[in-house]
Order: sequence, then C-alpha cells, then structure tokens
Amino acid sequence: MSIDHSVSPGDLDSRFDEAEADVDRGEPWLFRENGSPNPLTIRATEWSTGVTKLGEAEFLNGVDRNGTRWSVLVGPTVLRKRLVEGVVEEWDDERKAFAVIKTEGRVRADEVVSIKFLGDVQGAQFVYPKFSVSRKPPTTAVATHIEPPSPTVEPPTVEIEPTGSGGGGPSGDDIPFR
Repeated sequence: MSIDHSVSPGDLDSRFDEAEADVDRGEPWLFRENGSPNPLTIRATEWSTGVTKLGEAEFLNGVDRNGTRWSVLVGPTVLRKRLVEGVVEEWDDERKAFAVIKTEGRVRADEVVSIKFLGDVQGAQFVYPKFSVSRKPPTTAVATHIEPPSPTVEPPTVEIEPTGSGGGGPSGDDIPFR
C-alpha cells in the first residue's frame, strides 16, 4: 500500500476538524464538584450514548449561554424521567405516592433545559442525587425529537403508489407509542 504524499496538511484540516467534532460532546457536567455550574442551563443539541462502569448510558448534549458545550449523563432516575420519558410528577399525600401530572416527552433539539443538583438523599438502600429540572420549549414552530444514535442501517425504501380515491397516503396514525 502506498501513501499519496501529494496532499498538503492544509487540505486535511477540515476533515480533522469534522472528525473531532463528531466525537467531542463537550465538558462532562460533574455536578458534585466545586466550580461546576449549578444549575447547569443548556440549549439541547443532541443525544448520544456511551458506556459507564454500570453499562450503556444516554447523554444529553447542549450549549450554555456562553457557548460552552456540555454533556450530561442521564443516569439518575429523576433525570431519566424528566429528560428521556418527559414525565412530570408531584407528591400525592392521599395516595402517599408520586402522581404524573403531565408528560412532555423526550427533550427536543433547541429546547432549553436547566438542571440543579440539590444534594444527596438517603434512600431505603442507597444514597442518590436529587435534582430539580426545568424545561422550556424550543423556539422553532415545529420541534423534532433528538433521538439517540442508532447503528448506521439504511432505512428501507417504501414507494407509495397513488390511488384514484385520493386516500392513498399513510394514515398519520402509525407513530409508535413509547
């Protein structure tokens, strides 16, 4: 195999920058460390996946008001419920349990998310982090969900042939529920 030495290093710069941007998700938000922003407020840009010592995990990536990129590990239950499932709960004294008051869905691109670490709480078996989460909708009229990356598999091509009755397209109700 021979190497083409005719390419100048300047010609490769854009590819190097693009490759680095693909893997650079930003600074990890280490909420327990002194000097970490608390709350951390970001405009969501994408979801990514990674591996922690406990296995595969999801990360919410975004940019703060100063342009700093951040990566938030969405591991704790409170963060998964609020950011991934989009569940908003309040304590119900009658039932002595949390009740769902609304469901917002997964954080979308351009949504502003603020996460505040409130300290650690002693549970029945473990100490766990407590958070407060605020979400503000995207500024775009039609926001799309930012989905976690999936293996690069080409989606099947489906051709829909028009019918004479005028109703030949998809019904619009084929979106799977989570």
